[in-house]
Parts: sequence; structure tokens; C-alpha cells
Amino acid sequence: DVVAVGVTNQRETTIVWDRYTGKPLHNAIVWLDMRTSSTIDKLLDLVPNKTRNKNYLKPLCGLPMSPYFSAVKLRWLSDNVDAVKKAMKKGSCCFGTVDTWIIWNLTGGPNGGKHVTDVTNASRTMLMNIETLSWDPLLMKFFEVPKSVLPEIKSSSERGYYTIDEFLNERVA
Repeated sequence: DVVAVGVTNQRETTIVWDRYTGKPLHNAIVWLDMRTSSTIDKLLDLVPNKTRNKNYLKPLCGLPMSPYFSAVKLRWLSDNVDAVKKAMKKGSCCFGTVDTWIIWNLTGGPNGGKHVTDVTNASRTMLMNIETLSWDPLLMKFFEVPKSVLPEIKSSSERGYYTIDEFLNERVA
């Protein structure tokens, strides 16, 4: 009998999906995808005093601006994929790294799935404040990410959620 399920993942791989249908809005953007380099250039232009300082946000999120992190990927998706842009405006877009996607699906997906991540994964998005351990309003504004797309941040060690039966009862051939 299955008693528990643990999740491990690629922390910077970014996934967006529709909260009502469960359908992905675009292919996942993996951690080493560099197409977001142009987004970094645009974001560096927003740094005050035209310094283009890659460490401008580091006091808040602990990370330098880099195509590696999820906030940049999410901004790229919003700027370049109409389905993502529309879903963000409608409030139907969910964002997460692989852990969030897996947990959401295992706990019911569009039928009540839990839209959560743990603090260690959230810390790698460039959207979490490293002092408060919560989504930071200044970071969300900088990247133009509405809070409605973000999962709830949980502790890494707290009790999780129950999976829906169909995932545990299906057999893989």
C-alpha cells in the first residue's frame, strides 16, 4: 500500500496552465532555456539610474537577474504567448515549477487541486522575499506577475495533501 508520495523536481523549470481546464498554456520552459535572455535585457533597462545592475533585486530575493530563474521565464511567457497573457488577465492562469504542477494534478487538478509550492522552490523564482518568505509585492510589480497566478508557499516539512484515488489506482503498462 502506498502511504506517502514525495516530490523532487527541477526548481527553475516553469509551467503555466489554466486553473479551470488543467490544460497547459505553453510547453514548459526548462531551467537551461536561454530564450529569455532578451527579457533580461529589457528588465535591466528598468533598473534605476540606468545602472543595469544584475544584483538590483538581490536584497529582496537573494538572486541576480538571470534567464535561469522562473520570474524571467514567466515574464517572457506573458510577453510572447497570447494564451498566457489572456489567462493572466482573466485570472485563470496558474504558474508553478514542476513540484507545483505535480501536486496540483495529484490533488485533483481543476477539481480542487492544491496550488502550492514549498519555500525552497519559491526561493528560486525571484518572486519570493527571502526575509518574509512570502511573495513580494515589489518583485511581482517589477516582473508584472499578478499574485493570482502564484501558488501558496508552504513549509518544506509540513504535512501535505491527499491524492485523488485515480492516480494511485492506475497501473502503468
